[in-house]
Amino acid sequence: MVKEISLQNIELNRFISDEENKVFAYLRKTFSVSDDDLSDIYQESSVALFMNIRDGKLTNLTSSLSTYFLRVCINQTLKFLGKQKKVVPLFDDNRLTNKDSFRPDKIDELYQLCTEDEEAEKISRSEKIVLTILESMPDTCKNVFQGYYWDNLTTTTIADMFGFANANSVKTQKYKCMQKFRNKYNELMNRIYG
Repeated sequence: MVKEISLQNIELNRFISDEENKVFAYLRKTFSVSDDDLSDIYQESSVALFMNIRDGKLTNLTSSLSTYFLRVCINQTLKFLGKQKKVVPLFDDNRLTNKDSFRPDKIDELYQLCTEDEEAEKISRSEKIVLTILESMPDTCKNVFQGYYWDNLTTTTIADMFGFANANSVKTQKYKCMQKFRNKYNELMNRIYG
């Protein structure tokens, strides 16, 4: 048992090490965060992944471990950025003698912080709808979407991985799956908001 756990830890450490460059490149491209902060975020994400594995929360992944871990890193980055934004100085530092003077730009920033939760809730609802639809799709569609949209694989690579005849077959299947996805999405949206 001890040997099995240490082997799993070695594999997990290797996975985390292998993912680092890809994750850093994506986070640098997507967010405005310093390399020092990215290192902290990556460390926290690695710990979160370890804890989720240890606690048995990854028994039914709907994506590759690589995609799941990237999502953990994105969430940690958003959490980090959210904490940074919540520090809103309302007073102009140059007017220390007049502490009753509010900066209009900071008032706007404070208002945005109040409405952020509403936007996050809408996004969260949309993500849940998308996940519900994806879970109901056939495995072929899940594989194509996973490879194409999450793992950024070429259609040729997807064809090789999942046994399609060629890249054109993958494109055709992707088109059919998108049609199914759109239909289910519209159906759900009509039920919820119709």
